[in-house]
Amino acid sequence: MGRVAVIGELLIDLISDTQVSELSRAKSFNRFFAGSPGNLVFNLHDLGVDSAILSRVGDDSFGRAYIDLLAKRGIDVSYVQFDRRRHTSFVIVSRSDSTPQFLALRGADCMLEPPVEIDRFLDGVQFLHLTSWPLSLSPARETTVSVVQKAAERGIKISLDPNYREVIWECGHDGPAFIKKMLRYIHIVKPSDDDARHIFGEMQPREYLDLFHEFGAKNVILTLGKRGAVVSDGFRIEEIAPCARRVVDTTGAGDAFWSGLYRGLLERKDIFEAARYGNMCAAFRIEHEGKDTQLPAIEELKTIYERC
Repeated sequence: MGRVAVIGELLIDLISDTQVSELSRAKSFNRFFAGSPGNLVFNLHDLGVDSAILSRVGDDSFGRAYIDLLAKRGIDVSYVQFDRRRHTSFVIVSRSDSTPQFLALRGADCMLEPPVEIDRFLDGVQFLHLTSWPLSLSPARETTVSVVQKAAERGIKISLDPNYREVIWECGHDGPAFIKKMLRYIHIVKPSDDDARHIFGEMQPREYLDLFHEFGAKNVILTLGKRGAVVSDGFRIEEIAPCARRVVDTTGAGDAFWSGLYRGLLERKDIFEAARYGNMCAAFRIEHEGKDTQLPAIEELKTIYERC
């Protein structure tokens, strides 16, 4: 099975221990090693997919503990950088049954530098995965673009989780315009309806699909929360109903979806069947409290969610 290389933020999440309508109403929090790329590589490991991550953390107790945990799980951390001047980045998050609210305290993640051995980082890689976080601030933005361009030259398929939030972008920088420009490199983009609205404005789901394709994305998976997802390869469109039987915690569901999607694609499933793998992984995450709960093997997930 192939390898997935991931670029992006390794964060410490402080998540409210109860569901709240406003983040300011939360009184106590639980600590998790997180960040979408971190969640993704943990999930990929659970599903038997090899991965490596390019990221930057503070040379502090949180950063070192995070990297130790990744290494113990068998994830390639040889491309993670330690920053002696900036702390490991934190995010404070509300527990929610919809889109969580968050407050970002940026640190080392935005100082990401190019890997010394970029060719080795990309060796054997079928998919390069990135989020909008490293695109949101310099010098991480320039680093990420350089790796994307190198990957494109080598024929590696590039995926983008836009996860657009204006608050994380450099003041005065047009984040939506930059994301649109990046779409020419993208094989798969998976925006939520919130992401799509922030990037393109208020529209209907099918209009979002058309626009992502027009800007260059080959495959689009538009997630719609409780309404499931819509998948398009530019020629065919399919709707996918949600698998989750109950909602316990939506945090990390999108990252779980990505992991199942990659597992399916690396099994040579098409984008529609692979998205069903992603849907099952997201459902499992939604039904269980805490992102530390490991995903079952893909065959077990198929049994649990046989109706999907």
